[in-house]
Amino acid sequence: MSDVKNFEEEERKKARAGLLAVRDNMMSLAAELPGPFGDQMREVMEFRISLTSETDRGSVLMAAAFLDDRLKLLLAARLINDRKLSRRAFEFNGPLGTFSSRIDFSYLLGLLPKNAQRDLHLVRSIRNKFAHVAAPIGFDNSEVKPLCDSLVFHGVQKGTEPGAKFRRSAMALLTIILAATNEAEHIIARPDADVPDRTEAYEAVSAIWAEATGGLPYPIEHHHFSDSDTSNHTSNSDPTENNSN
Repeated sequence: MSDVKNFEEEERKKARAGLLAVRDNMMSLAAELPGPFGDQMREVMEFRISLTSETDRGSVLMAAAFLDDRLKLLLAARLINDRKLSRRAFEFNGPLGTFSSRIDFSYLLGLLPKNAQRDLHLVRSIRNKFAHVAAPIGFDNSEVKPLCDSLVFHGVQKGTEPGAKFRRSAMALLTIILAATNEAEHIIARPDADVPDRTEAYEAVSAIWAEATGGLPYPIEHHHFSDSDTSNHTSNSDPTENNSN
């Protein structure tokens, strides 16, 4: 029996050494890549190392938080480049302030495919299972395992343990999000709409009124402004900036 245990321990050591060698090789390769591509490769590798070294709960909470943050960056890279409005949109009570809303909007904007949206929601559900249970909980939990088994981006056989499916899926999803971020371009804001000049229309109606009434003045005062006056009615301030409702 002791021989079997020793053999298994030796095999684990070999596997661990192999993973460390792969990591070192990937880090060396990342150092040779230009700019953001090398940074992203290092980010992916560090993400993988963190997932492996954490407890089940820690792995899930860290992965969900990290993917959530990268979805925020993805959306920010696609939306109109308005930092002030974007900041409010991504606040907790804003329209893009939750993991769920960021997943769905990334899909609706065509940034992520449907199956990635589905797997991200599964990651969110797994996160909620771990976050809302005070007692010890792992990937083999009766409510967590089926969710891990439903993930599709792990690329491993059906009988693989659920923790491996989760970690591999999280890695794949991060890669998809980073690739989409690299390709994203800001939506161009539409120019301000023209403010119509209704002076001529007012004068025409006033003339008709005067002719029909024998010269009486038009009873509605002239409050319209001309094109030359529109600059006085234009403001760059945001009327909702201090609105907390």
